[in-house]
This record gives sequence, C-alpha cells and structure tokens, in this order.
Amino acid sequence: MKLFFQKLTVGVVLRVVHAALVELYRMDSRVKAEFDALPEGMSYAIATGHEAPTLFVRWEQGKLHRLPSLDKAVCNLRVKSTAHSFQLFTGQMGLAQAYARHAFTMQGEIADVMKLARLVNIVEAYLFPKFITKHILTDIPTLQKNPLSVYGRIALGFLTCKY
Repeated sequence: MKLFFQKLTVGVVLRVVHAALVELYRMDSRVKAEFDALPEGMSYAIATGHEAPTLFVRWEQGKLHRLPSLDKAVCNLRVKSTAHSFQLFTGQMGLAQAYARHAFTMQGEIADVMKLARLVNIVEAYLFPKFITKHILTDIPTLQKNPLSVYGRIALGFLTCKY
C-alpha cells in the first residue's frame, strides 16, 4: 500500500511539474530564457523507479509538449527507486542531495541536464513553501510572480484539460 501511495504521489507531482514549467514559461523570465535557448526537438525523460510514473517532454515550436512515450531522449534522468522519487518530488530531498546520495543516473550531455536542473530549482521555489525550499535548495531563486498566481494558472489548466 505504501508503494502504491508513493507511485501515485510521484505521478501527480510529475504532472504538476510539467504544468508549472508550461505556465512559468509565460510568467518567469528565467524559465523563458532557458527554454528559448533549447534547440528545437530537445527531449527529456524522467523515470522514477521500477514500474513507476515517468515524464517525457519535448520542446517544439515554442512549447513544452508532454508525450506518452519517447523512443530516445536527448537527456534521460532515472531515479533509482520509487522511495527516492517520493523523497525528491515531495520536497524531502533536493536535487543536489539526490545527486550526492547517488539516487539517480543521467544519460546525455551534462550541460543539457543542468538546464533541466536549473528549471526544476525554479519550479521548486514556486511550488514549495519557503520553509521547505531552504532545506532542499542551496540557492533559493527570487520569485518574479506570486506563487498563488502560478498555482491558480496550473489549476485552471488542469480544469480546462490544457495539460
């Protein structure tokens, strides 16, 4: 039952992370700059453990598209276990901590992976309250918009089946 709950939570958080990236592209100049610097067709795969949720995205025509599957991602981030994924995606462990604990593996160019890491850090700063971000981020990015407006746009996007 615990594993089922962890997989469910990670799946929901991955959907919210994708939605946050889509919305923050319009709302945060740093996110926009990172995405605008990506080459057309840039793709990322995030796997979160054995038979656990995945996120496949591709940057095309100025939009981040979520895909049901991906033959070959330019960058592939694989978290080694569902338990680590749960800690990572619920704010119990930051990306730097996960790296230090060898909780994930990466395939692809390190520069491309770092672009994803910078984007995830910005998303975490918006989605998690400050008392959590100060424990999981080494450098807390300043917020350009109110986090409630980001949550509102994400909720509206889910209600309108935008994602």
